[in-house]
Amino acid sequence: MSFCLPLNSAYRCYSLVLCLILAAGCGSRQVAEPTLPTTMATEDAIAHLRAGNFSRAAAEFALLSLNSGSTESSRYRAMAVLAYLDGDDPESAALLLSEMSSVEIIKSPVLALARAASDNFDGGTSEAMEQLELIDVRKLSMYQRNVYYRTLGRLSILNRSYSVASAAFIAADAYALPETKRVSLHKNIWRALSHMDDAAIHAAYSNGSSREKGWLELGLSVLPNLHNNVEITVAIENWQTKHPEHAANLWLVPHLYELSESLSIQIRHIALLLPFDGTYGNASIAIRDGFLSAWYMAPKNGNRPTVSVYYVDADRVNAVYDTAVTNGADLIVGPLKKSAVETLIARDEIPVRTLTLNVADSAIDPSLTIDLHGSRLFQFGLLPEDEAAGVAEKARADGFLRAVTLAPATPWGTRLTKEFSHRWQQLGGILLNEATYDDQENSYAESVKNALNIDQSEARAVALQQALNQTIQFEPRRRADIDMIFVAGFPLSTRQLLPHLRYFRAETVPVYSTSHTYVGVTDPAADRDLDGLHFGDMPWLFGEADVDTFNSFNQNWPNSTPGSGRLFAFGLDAYRILPHLNRMRYQPGFRIPGATGQLGMTPTGRVVRELVWARFVSGVPKLLHR
Repeated sequence: MSFCLPLNSAYRCYSLVLCLILAAGCGSRQVAEPTLPTTMATEDAIAHLRAGNFSRAAAEFALLSLNSGSTESSRYRAMAVLAYLDGDDPESAALLLSEMSSVEIIKSPVLALARAASDNFDGGTSEAMEQLELIDVRKLSMYQRNVYYRTLGRLSILNRSYSVASAAFIAADAYALPETKRVSLHKNIWRALSHMDDAAIHAAYSNGSSREKGWLELGLSVLPNLHNNVEITVAIENWQTKHPEHAANLWLVPHLYELSESLSIQIRHIALLLPFDGTYGNASIAIRDGFLSAWYMAPKNGNRPTVSVYYVDADRVNAVYDTAVTNGADLIVGPLKKSAVETLIARDEIPVRTLTLNVADSAIDPSLTIDLHGSRLFQFGLLPEDEAAGVAEKARADGFLRAVTLAPATPWGTRLTKEFSHRWQQLGGILLNEATYDDQENSYAESVKNALNIDQSEARAVALQQALNQTIQFEPRRRADIDMIFVAGFPLSTRQLLPHLRYFRAETVPVYSTSHTYVGVTDPAADRDLDGLHFGDMPWLFGEADVDTFNSFNQNWPNSTPGSGRLFAFGLDAYRILPHLNRMRYQPGFRIPGATGQLGMTPTGRVVRELVWARFVSGVPKLLHR
């Protein structure tokens, strides 16, 4: 998913970054030195700062703040906060900041910077960006400017504004830093560049400073060649010839040389592992047919790999996997069941590149993610959680701020609500209410009333009648501050919920949902009650991807179930991304136009999808302009 948080401040900061990069590009790297009174104690603190002894520098700045006048004391405390943060001690930084008033912070650019850096450390994206807006960068010392740009870069990464992030991190590289921090900074520069697609890098290059252009040229040279270790080596050598003294030679270029040794994917024999019985039988058949269709349509140039199909269940996944490897498979696709995926990744070793067709819980929850098998494990699934996060991103991009959720009272509904709420609030949205429903006729009205706070309005009326001891005429009102409603559910439920929302006067509030609300085939009579609902889904279902294969599927599988089309498309994409797995992992901004969406990958090897968006009109989903 690709999304930039709709904060004007991000774009204002980008303009400021570009201006100051140009100014910084005119001189050599300067020694970090805060504009503080020149005393022996101050010089000692600065020396520790310059040497990377951040904890010692912070302690000395904090001590200086106790023995100085109010103005100087605030500046010393601000420097102590910045040094504590650079020394990975956010608790001490927060303690010092708690002693400063809001008025002090507003008046001092250094204090505002300290507050922004601390908020960023704690994950307060919106608050930190607001603090940065208070700062006139020209009034900061060299070290403080470095902190400013690094903070802006980290905030922009969180907001997925990768062009802003790369410009900010490159600006930070103009100022002196200890080498340990320098390597971390260069990693962040490359992280931002890797999330940018080729068009974004070209656009940044056309407007960039000379310092930026060296980094951007490296990105343009290396990122398109991540699939081929020979081409990537040639690209790096050509870049080094042109930029022998560039800062990227410190850490990044050696890292890329090392990386190039493991990047080339030559596929000769694929093993497809699927369960063909029980609940997963029809799904396995649809995925297999899509996978083999993509294999059959691939160029017949003598390099097309052999495909072997294996039956596998969760109890035998390791044995079947080992058999496939013994039989010569150099790339495994599968298994499909989540329990089988969990069993597989618990192995001591994944000996060959493996693309699972579901995603382990450890890959969904970042707090649980452990990269157990280096670059050999990739995970691809049609995750409801990803779609819920995509709804949050789409609705925020559409300009909405205050949301209400309405989901089934099931583990599935809880997972979607949790993911939507997390992403919504991460993007600065406000969550007003979380309501649930049961799939029973008499539950829908009460659940909608709860979501809209109409039940509270009715309760107030009852209390008033009891207080007055007489009957009063009253019309319950929904809360008026709702910007959008996220409804999670399947067609039978959402077809019931939408009329209730209209009945309770929420007909003007935009309603968003996931692909689960749409069966996958047009049925105007059944879906007329969904009119106005926005949802994200696969390009495949709208003839937006691989039209010839889509038409062939409809002709050759006329009696397929509605869900089979999505799984057939999943099989198509699972085959077609195989040659690109390494580039997708190491260039998160790289996208493949797939049948299931625009396909990208996280650095941990999880495939993510960007969907197309549609809106029901007269019972028929109509694509929205992108």
